Amino acid sequence: MKGKVNNDQHILNVIHKAFDKGQQGNMDTNTMIHWLKQELQSGYTIDTNQKAL
Repeated sequence: MKGKVNNDQHILNVIHKAFDKGQQGNMDTNTMIHWLKQELQSGYTIDTNQKAL
């Protein structure tokens, strides 16, 4: 259950960062989608590496 909470928190943090960047005008839609994919995939990779340890 704790892993699910951490994962959900990570997703919410990434979405919040994307929203902030969008509000600052630093991203168009395509750039934001690409950035979100990278951030979420890197978070997934970090999470699975920690589980393997």
